[in-house]
Amino acid sequence: MQIEVIEEEDNVVLNRKELKVKVLHPAGTPSRVEVKNSVAAQFNVGPELVIVDNMKTAFGKKETAAYIKIYESAETAQQLEREHILKRNLPQASEPAEGGE
Repeated sequence: MQIEVIEEEDNVVLNRKELKVKVLHPAGTPSRVEVKNSVAAQFNVGPELVIVDNMKTAFGKKETAAYIKIYESAETAQQLEREHILKRNLPQASEPAEGGE
């Protein structure tokens, strides 16, 4: 997976960096968590500071357009982001719940 930054803007009022990126992927569309971790590594920040707002993949293409926000602090991200966006950016639990046998 390769991430190209199309547009980058510093939003001083909200203490964040706003990115429009193009994600090139050879296989299927990557998950939000994969994109989030890749952007965090590329910008040398913790993944808790990166919020993937939306991702759009055109049918049949191996590229995805995404709008991503990088906050200066996790507290600011928690205060400003909508609840459903925060839930979408959480890692999916792939393990079964304990005591479910």
